Amino acid sequence: MKKNLFETSIWHGDPNAVNSFVDFRGGFTVGTSGKVVLKITCDGAFSFKINGRLAGFGESTDFPYYKEYHTFDISKYCDKENEIVFTVWHYGENSQTYIKAPAMLAFRIEQNGEPLLRSGKTVTCRANPYFDSGFRRKITNQLGFSYLCDLTAPTLAFEKCDEFGICEAHDRKIANLKLRKRVSVILTTAQNSVLADLGKETVGFLDVELNSPKKQKLTIAYGEHLRGGHVARCIEGRDFSVELIVKEGFNKVLIPFRRLAGRYLEVFADNLCKKDIKYIGIRPVEYPVQLKARSLSLRLDQEIYNVCTNTLLCCMHEHYEDCPWREQALYAMDSRNQMLCGYYAFRGARFQRHSLILIAKSLREDGLLSICAPSGNDVPIPFFSLVYPVQVAEYVRYTGDKSIINEVGEVIRAIMQTFKGKIDESGLIPTFPYPYWNFYEWSDGNDNANEISRLSTDEYVLRHDLILNCMYVYAAKYYDELFLSQTATDEIKSAIQSTFFDESEGLYRSSDNEKSYSQLGNALAFLIGLGDDALAKKLADGKDMTPITLSMTTFLYDALLNTNKEKYAEFVVSDIRRRYKKMLDAGATTFWETELGAADFGGAGSLCHGWSAMPVYYYCTLNIK
Repeated sequence: MKKNLFETSIWHGDPNAVNSFVDFRGGFTVGTSGKVVLKITCDGAFSFKINGRLAGFGESTDFPYYKEYHTFDISKYCDKENEIVFTVWHYGENSQTYIKAPAMLAFRIEQNGEPLLRSGKTVTCRANPYFDSGFRRKITNQLGFSYLCDLTAPTLAFEKCDEFGICEAHDRKIANLKLRKRVSVILTTAQNSVLADLGKETVGFLDVELNSPKKQKLTIAYGEHLRGGHVARCIEGRDFSVELIVKEGFNKVLIPFRRLAGRYLEVFADNLCKKDIKYIGIRPVEYPVQLKARSLSLRLDQEIYNVCTNTLLCCMHEHYEDCPWREQALYAMDSRNQMLCGYYAFRGARFQRHSLILIAKSLREDGLLSICAPSGNDVPIPFFSLVYPVQVAEYVRYTGDKSIINEVGEVIRAIMQTFKGKIDESGLIPTFPYPYWNFYEWSDGNDNANEISRLSTDEYVLRHDLILNCMYVYAAKYYDELFLSQTATDEIKSAIQSTFFDESEGLYRSSDNEKSYSQLGNALAFLIGLGDDALAKKLADGKDMTPITLSMTTFLYDALLNTNKEKYAEFVVSDIRRRYKKMLDAGATTFWETELGAADFGGAGSLCHGWSAMPVYYYCTLNIK
């Protein structure tokens, strides 16, 4: 097993400052033979140049109490005598993808196991002169800050660093992100702006090459769709843009921070024409994978499959992320879908393992997982915590790697014990009060979105939901598979049957205080052994039920296939073709968060969402040719 990294953590200025950029510089001499390796961790994001060339970048998407380090082979960038310059972006304020912690950088450069340079007194530092630390505009509450980069700023001298003790960090054991070649861009002139069309959903870094007639500030908006011919920049408090101050004359810059995502960029400036721009785009950044080749005879199926794999790739970076445009967050539920598809679409499963361990590190004192891993703004979703035992058991099924149980087993036990302890006198688990969010899916009656903003003083109305209780029973089956146990669920299943089943409709009600029905709830009831062939037929028909959404179709499809695979395989494939053809016909290059697309969520619907790639799994498991 590889040893952890133990190095002195360093910084410049106040480690608790918000939105700060700091440069670090050091020199090292390379011997005549042997690979040269850099191991690095920080709080926030980093990039580094060796002898003036960009040699690596990354983001520490970990926890203050559990740091991870990246490992880079930097041999090809090195001469005998070398200078390395790091830039670290410390966010310093909670978001849904970052937990506030003191700023720091720790690293070691070694050759043949011998250190050549280490973080400490021999390294000098300065406040980065180009990024404006006072620029506090947020893109979204999930992502956090945007940035302002001033290419005209004067340089600053380097000085002595401050030391803050020894940092311990753990090996991430996954590959680093790769910077790919520029994509082709079509530029057009809009009113007071220049619009760049990248042709497809692209995720990566801002890449600019232009001649400016004067020193000026560019506002660069990015997005997945246009609204009235312009990038949909500002959407209900969100601001999808960055700022760049360019000098008079030639400017060329690649900014290896904050991945942008979308198909379009729009440049707003006082004085800039299309002819002034040699290139502007999003330089693709990808997690390196080996794609498993799959040929499907029907062109529509092949297109669906290909766009699904592209969706998966766009939602894999430092960990799985729900959507690259709006959030870049690791959720248990979303990542479960992505992992299932990944076992079939790509070779290897290190990425799945890494994300599963990160999720486990988010366990709260109340025995539930945080909404995301990591998350400094936490509104836990109980339903998603119950997905975690399922996705770990599936990981063990597909990989045979039982060693993960040693790392996450106690977390799974804590989750299941928490839900078991919530069972009340009705024999059911009630919905969770403040501060929890009883979310199931984005559909009427199932999102409970009003709970996001509720207060501790709000009255709690006792309610029992079908989906939550069925999911506990469903998760128990996977728990028992992992631990070779037998969880007693007969009583809660009996309570589900007596409380929720409506004989007059032949369906299970969504909750005990209202008479409504959903495909998701009834599919889960069927999956835990309730209902009969009549319910299966109703599920396939979907009549008189809230339709299931893209994120949850796996439960519907599995419910039907488990009862009669031969009979319902054609239904599953036909349903996939029906849903996904609509998106393809609308020009989708990645698949959407919901079937409403950009129009959903007040215009903030994502057009690239990892949970919607499930056709990969069903095309493969059903052996569609």
